[in-house]
Order: sequence, then C-alpha cells, then structure tokens
Amino acid sequence: MTRLAQALAVLVLVSLGGGIASAQGGGGRISDVSSGLVSFAISDEDLAAASGCPGCTYVYPDPGPTIVFEVLRQNPNVVYVIDAFHAGWAPTSTLQLEARYTVTNRSETTVFLVTPWLPLSEAPTEVFTQADVQRETWVRVTVEYRLALTGDEEAGETATRMTHRVRQTGSSVSHDVRVSLPTVLALRLVGTTLSGTSFAVAFDYGDDVGAYLAAITASTPLGVTASDLARAEISTNHPRGYTVTLVIDEVFAPAGSPDVRGRVLLYGAPADGRSFTSSGPTDGFVPLFEATDYTLRVTGDEVPGSYLFNVRLEAVRNP
Repeated sequence: MTRLAQALAVLVLVSLGGGIASAQGGGGRISDVSSGLVSFAISDEDLAAASGCPGCTYVYPDPGPTIVFEVLRQNPNVVYVIDAFHAGWAPTSTLQLEARYTVTNRSETTVFLVTPWLPLSEAPTEVFTQADVQRETWVRVTVEYRLALTGDEEAGETATRMTHRVRQTGSSVSHDVRVSLPTVLALRLVGTTLSGTSFAVAFDYGDDVGAYLAAITASTPLGVTASDLARAEISTNHPRGYTVTLVIDEVFAPAGSPDVRGRVLLYGAPADGRSFTSSGPTDGFVPLFEATDYTLRVTGDEVPGSYLFNVRLEAVRNP
C-alpha cells in the first residue's frame, strides 16, 4: 500500500470513528421516575355535557400514578428533542388525548417550562427541546393528561400505549392509557315545553271545510294544524345502535267519532307502533322526524271537531 493510500485509509478511519462517537454521545437519554396505568372513567353526565358543547368538555384521569420522567443531556453541543405519541386506540376510537408538561430541575425547585395542552396522536408531537430548559444536564418532566370529548365516542373499553422519546437517540419510556365509556341513549324533543318523551299533534279543520272535503275527494291526508313539537332527535354511542317505537297513548276526538288511531300517519305509513332503528352509534343527535311529517287520513265518516293525539316514544339499545 502506498503512503498516500495509507494516509487516506487512516483519514477515513478517523472520520468514521469520530462520527460514531458523536452519534453515541449526542442527544439525550430518558429514564422513568414514576409511571403506571392512566385510567379514565367517563360518566353519562360527561358525554351529555360534551354533546351540548363538543370539543370544550374535558375529563381527567381517576386518581392514579403520577407520570414523571427525567432527561439527561448527553452532549452540550447537540440539542435533543422530546417527542410524545401513542400507539392508536384499540379498538379504534375518536377519543382525543391531550397532555400538559411541566419541566423542572431534578429537585423541582425551578420551573423551566409549562407547555400548553398538546393534542396527542400516533404522529410524534414535539413537547420541548434542550434549548427550552437552559441546557440543564438533568431535567424532570411531570405529565398531566385529559380527554377532549365530543359526545360521539363509542361506548366500551379502549386503550393505547403512550410513549415519550428522545428524537435523536430513540431512548424512550412508555406506559398505558385506558378509557371506559358508558352506553348512552338520549331522546331530545325540540320545541316542546313538556318534559319526558311525549308530545301532541292536532288536526283541526273546523274553519276549513273545503280542505277537509278536498282531502276526501283526492284521498290525500290532512296536515298537522298544531303541535307542541318541532322535531324529535336521538343520540347514542351504543355500538349496535338503537330502536325507537312510537305509541299513540291518547286520542282526544269528538264524541261519536270512529276509532281514528290507525289513521294517523308518519311518512305516509301508520304511526302507531312504528319503529325506527340504527345498526350503530349516531354522530351526535340525529333527527327522527318533525311534527309536520305527521298527517291524518280522512274518509268522510269523521265527526266534526278537533282531533288531538298524544304520541309517546320508547327508545332502547339494540341487543
């Protein structure tokens, strides 16, 4: 080997060795101080509040472990970056996990940084860098968690693996997050002043005999003239959906009138005993019907006067 070749070989070897040393000594190293299972137990009231204010309702973990880790600066000339991400919810969920980080010295006597609430996902989110903490050799990080709810989250148990990692070296610590969501089924009657799940629709054509006769002649039903309901809506996070059954509880008709219960129609079909169903959760509150979707089929044998029907809704979770 010539002297030039030997010199080049030594130069290459030194360069490679320097690169390896730099990689080993750069960035930082994470170590656990305190960790464990972070558990959320969401209540019916939490989901109901979230349905009324999606994205501005938060729940916090049950009392449990405090998540704390430390980061060691390995090379003052290499700025490390701390990332946070989770493994995705299993089973799949729309839950949004957020975290806030407080960074201090190891004795927790000096606070260097308190982050805003950061939304976390499967994609790495930058939490802080070595440059944010005055280039301390060691820092301690305390993590707080919360869930931002929309009210549409599907019922059941779901979990994920949360990881904090030094981007440059891959050094990491992990722990589990588990969430328990109850099954919620809610009916909402919009426009009515009554409580519960009942409303009334009325048909009064005493001042419009022409419309009544025209309906008989054309075999077209009469529309509602008054109701204490604008529309009925339903919301559920039940994985197998809901079934809503309509029951006409009371009929207020003129004396001597024939039985007209079966003549009340909804979307053109008999309303009494009619069911609506879904095969899965809804996306928040969804409409079932409006009061104007009810009609009354007339045949000419009705006794003149006002006809009023009280309708009750029975909602159940599908088995």
